[in-house]
Amino acid sequence: MKCEIKKVGFVTSSVMMDDGWGRYSRSLVKGVAENVQVAVLTSGKYDKTCSFLVWPVLPAPAFNPLVQIKTFFYILKYLRDCDVIHSLVEPYMPAVALASRVLKIPCILTMHGTYAVPPKKFSIKKLMMKFAYLTAPIVTTGSPQTENKVREVVKLNECRFIPNGVDADTFKILSEEKKENFLLTVGALKPRKGVDIVIKALGIVKNEFPFLNYKVVGYPDSSDFAGYLKRLTRENGVEKRVEFLSGINDEELVKLYNQAKIFILAARTEKGSFEGFPMVFYEANACGTPVISTTGFGSEYAIKNGINGYLVVPEKPEEVAEAIRKIIAGDYDKMVKNSLEEARRHSWEAVSQQLIKMYNDANNFFIIKRK
Repeated sequence: MKCEIKKVGFVTSSVMMDDGWGRYSRSLVKGVAENVQVAVLTSGKYDKTCSFLVWPVLPAPAFNPLVQIKTFFYILKYLRDCDVIHSLVEPYMPAVALASRVLKIPCILTMHGTYAVPPKKFSIKKLMMKFAYLTAPIVTTGSPQTENKVREVVKLNECRFIPNGVDADTFKILSEEKKENFLLTVGALKPRKGVDIVIKALGIVKNEFPFLNYKVVGYPDSSDFAGYLKRLTRENGVEKRVEFLSGINDEELVKLYNQAKIFILAARTEKGSFEGFPMVFYEANACGTPVISTTGFGSEYAIKNGINGYLVVPEKPEEVAEAIRKIIAGDYDKMVKNSLEEARRHSWEAVSQQLIKMYNDANNFFIIKRK
């Protein structure tokens, strides 16, 4: 694709691979960097093996005026020579929008999930977010649910659906790994991830599949919730069949994805908190693992019923159990093949072409507007 822009600036919380925003940011920037120059502002530590320029100067992400002011001045200092500035996480949106106006450079804002939605009641946060959304010529999301919830509160100029991709160099089939009899969930142990639903589903099918286990990878959101999950394993008679893992590195994670029979994310909305477009769908598919998830967010785009997995209604462990039965009893090899094909079509290399087009469109829109 022809590139009219020469350099893109990114503002994000992290480019480390040990958290969701960091993994997303690093993978996206890496893909874009194959086409244009990039520069990244981030907070805290960063992996010095990054193949692109990183300035770890930002304050920790937060929707407060002081963070926005500091971030604004760092953008003026480090990103003024960019053609487009892209905010990859929501808490830096207001600062990016303000810098966009001052520097007369178009900005792009990406909306993930809960953090993208402004409060409905009047507040400084709502004013800042409304300003940001009205400033950006284009916002992106991988979740129609996120877009709808944002539009309930503020207006958007243009919203483009751009799905998350998968790092095909990292997440791939390992020939030495064989499928084992366990379900897998990856992500912070938060109520909205639905690990409790999967535990109940395993309790339903435990006698049908006596060798089927469940591995959960992620740090607990709170000790109370972790304790609840462990009690739930006892109540459902699967205490010895559920294993909680943390501190897993990428190499170990790829092995788990390869070994897992089925990946499950039984997500649901919990006290206003909801999922955006999880990268784990394509990570699992890229390792040949079918996915079960719930309807209501980006899952409908990533998962084709009966092709590379199954979609079920949130909060329904019996539906998760039935989807487990269908995958195990069905043409599993075909579903593995379909999963690999779906992931191949959504590599970050492929997604980056959509991003480059969007950057060019935003730049052209800005030029026309200035005339």
